[in-house]
Amino acid sequence: MIQDTIKDILHANGGFDAAPALSRSGLTKQELRSLADEGNIEAAILLLIGFKSPSYKFWKEDFEDEDTHEMVKIDRCMPLEGTMFEEDPGEVADLTSVVLKDLANQSDEELKVWQNALSGVINVTPIIEKLVDAGDVDAMWLLGDRYAYAEPMDKENALKYYDMALAADGDRERYDQAMEWLNYSPLEHPEDLAEDFDPREAVIMISGHPLYMDQIEYMFEDLTKSHGLPYLETDYAIPLKFVFEAIGVDWVDNTGNLIRYTRHSEPVLTLDLECNPKVDEALVEAFQKAYPLLTVEVVDNSPGE
Repeated sequence: MIQDTIKDILHANGGFDAAPALSRSGLTKQELRSLADEGNIEAAILLLIGFKSPSYKFWKEDFEDEDTHEMVKIDRCMPLEGTMFEEDPGEVADLTSVVLKDLANQSDEELKVWQNALSGVINVTPIIEKLVDAGDVDAMWLLGDRYAYAEPMDKENALKYYDMALAADGDRERYDQAMEWLNYSPLEHPEDLAEDFDPREAVIMISGHPLYMDQIEYMFEDLTKSHGLPYLETDYAIPLKFVFEAIGVDWVDNTGNLIRYTRHSEPVLTLDLECNPKVDEALVEAFQKAYPLLTVEVVDNSPGE
């Protein structure tokens, strides 16, 4: 029966191999859509996977067993360009809602399969939270990691779930490693941020008393005159090394540039950066230490082209 096939696909390697199993099966969007419309949640999950995952090419490859030197054939696969299914407007949101509404009806083991299969397809945080509510320690660690490694980091929630996990299983070594990451300050490790130049755009907003805004704007004007580099046709970029040093922080070369600063009518200054990951956070921390009465925050960042 097709329902059994769908279950086997979803559970392939505990859900981790659901995408290649779906590609190999040859099931169509129409077949899955029909079953999903009839209330088959597993078909809905496979549709979501098909919307976000590529098709795969499969083949067998000869392999020599190191112990017996016997030639055996192993299955190999590789992803192709594009996705398995083409989604219609609103289809992913509707199916995601259907799947998440059914979490309460599933066993913990089934939710783990869903989590594995849907990771990278939809936001699986609600599934992990359901496992946490059931006392699953692995889910506690995982949810802590998701908040700790989010962009930007959500330190409060990360600490909440790490504390919960420590209380449940007492893994002090894992907890201490997590705390080391939570308390890591990019400002204190500039050499880590300059290993490879991998620029992305970021915007920092500074707000507060106009007198402080004037001081910072004058500082940027002086830096532009002394260290500005031609940028595009009309602008000048300031290497961030000199911005850090101007506010009292020793810094390194090759971490990025301040490409534009804009004073707004209200007491707000925005800084447009092109910088390595985490450098924007380090600059925010540096400004907060130099100007503790100002509000300084990253308001936007994105990978470079």
